[in-house]
Amino acid sequence: MHTKRTLSPTQKSLPALFAALTMATFIFIAVLAIGLNAVFNQNTTTASPAVQPAPQVVVTKTSIRDLQAAISQYQERELQYQSELQQAADQINQVNQQNLQYQNLIQNLQNAGVIQITADGRLLISNNQPIRAEHFEGDD
Repeated sequence: MHTKRTLSPTQKSLPALFAALTMATFIFIAVLAIGLNAVFNQNTTTASPAVQPAPQVVVTKTSIRDLQAAISQYQERELQYQSELQQAADQINQVNQQNLQYQNLIQNLQNAGVIQITADGRLLISNNQPIRAEHFEGDD
């Protein structure tokens, strides 16, 4: 009969060690070949910063006059817009003053009992109610 022979741990690790050394040798040779190619290759170029020529600015008297005219137009527009803004602010102030006068009038009419404003915003006008002058004192 045929008997099985067992291998010792040393005998098992010997083929694994041989395979590892073989692979390491091939990798070392490949890295060495790439490195030597990089050192001795004559077809390489060195990296250099991209140099772009400065743009040529051609300034003529005509272009300067055109730019100055455009600046003047923009300044005139700015003054016009500032004037319009001031007019709008004046109108807003006038409307606010009128609103204040209307609020005072409504408050005085309520105090005099001429009108009544309900919680839902309805306005009720009392009929035949005499208006006394003391309710409107202090108003101009």
